[in-house]
Amino acid sequence: MPLKRFFLHLLFLAISANLLAQQQTADIGLFGGGAVPISDYSKLKIGQSVNLNYGGFYRYNFNSRYSLRINALYGKVGASGYLDNEQSLISFNKSVVDLGAYFEINYLDFLLGVEHMKFSPYVFYGIGFSIYQGTNGNSVITGSIPFGTGVKYAFAKSWAVGAEVSARKLFNDELDNQSDPYGIVNLEKVNDLFHNNDWITYFGLTLTYKFYWGKKPCPAYNSIND
Repeated sequence: MPLKRFFLHLLFLAISANLLAQQQTADIGLFGGGAVPISDYSKLKIGQSVNLNYGGFYRYNFNSRYSLRINALYGKVGASGYLDNEQSLISFNKSVVDLGAYFEINYLDFLLGVEHMKFSPYVFYGIGFSIYQGTNGNSVITGSIPFGTGVKYAFAKSWAVGAEVSARKLFNDELDNQSDPYGIVNLEKVNDLFHNNDWITYFGLTLTYKFYWGKKPCPAYNSIND
C-alpha cells in the first residue's frame, strides 16, 4: 500500500472514531403506567385487571440510532376472569419486580440537545427476569424475553417525554396461580419452560433527562439535515 494511501486510511479511521465518540451520550428516566397480564384466563375482565406500575431506566446512547438500556419496574400485576368451561370468577394480585437489559433502536435520528433530532419512534428487545410470589407462596425468579415499541420527543435541550408499550414472555407459569389449570378441567394443554400462557404487558409514559453529553458536538455533525 502506498504510504500516502496508508496515512489517508488512518486519518479516515481516526475521524470516524472521533465522530462516533462525539455522538455518545447517556440519560436517565422515569416510567409510570399500567400493567395487564396475559395468562391462562380465557375471559379476562380488563377493567379489573389493570394495575399501576412505575420504574426507572439508564440509557447509554452509542449514537443517534442505537442505545443500550437498563430497565427496572415495580408494581402490582393481577387479573380477574374465567377459565374455559368454568363459570366461577377467579382472580390474583401480586407484586412483581421486572428487571432487564434492552437494545433500543430509533427509527429516526434522535439525540437530546440536537435541534433536528427531536422526535423518533423506536423499538427494543432484550433479556430480563421477573420476581414474584408463586402458586404455593414461594418466591419465583424467572427469566423473560422483553420487547416493545414507543415514541419519544425532546421538548428541551436536556429533557424528553415519551410513550411506550411492551410485553414480557415469562419462562414460568405461576404468575396467575394456575400452573396447570386445564388439567383440572380435563382440557389438554402443553406446559413447560417455553410453552406456557403467562405474559405481562406494560404501557405508560416516560420522562428522560440527559446527564452525559460526551465530547463537544461536532459542528459538521450538527449541520446534518439542516
